Amino acid sequence: MELTSNMERVKECDLQAVLSLQKAAFMEVAKQMDKYDIPPLLQSIQDIRNDFDTCIILKYVTEEKQIVGSVRGYISDDHICHIGKLIVHPDFQNQGIGKALMYEIEKYFPSCLKFTLFTGEETHNTLYLYTKVGYHIVCRNETDGINLIHMEKENCTK
Repeated sequence: MELTSNMERVKECDLQAVLSLQKAAFMEVAKQMDKYDIPPLLQSIQDIRNDFDTCIILKYVTEEKQIVGSVRGYISDDHICHIGKLIVHPDFQNQGIGKALMYEIEKYFPSCLKFTLFTGEETHNTLYLYTKVGYHIVCRNETDGINLIHMEKENCTK
């Protein structure tokens, strides 16, 4: 199956579905961390509308048009692409969707110098995925009781 054929940019009418998916996916992360006030769970519909105005948001849809994955990215003034909120519905994980979303979002920023992201230290599957698609750890820090791993990847298409 060609995974990229199931990817599209999110439309404004998709935002509630993406937010619901985000909360379902990050609830699994919250359970792993035993911490239920992580930012992705606290995001409101207005917050995701703000992201929609400033980011590229992609969605992965099934043949039945159900949104089961999403990722966001934007480029900052220093030509760095910031990638975030990679989510895949728990029932659809380990099928290549997250990997395909990562490669696809990077294509939207061909002129950036590098890609950067962060993940929680407790999310071993996510850390494994990011490493698999070429990211390396640049630092670790603790913010609001969450141990974060910051990762980056040079843009090889430049």
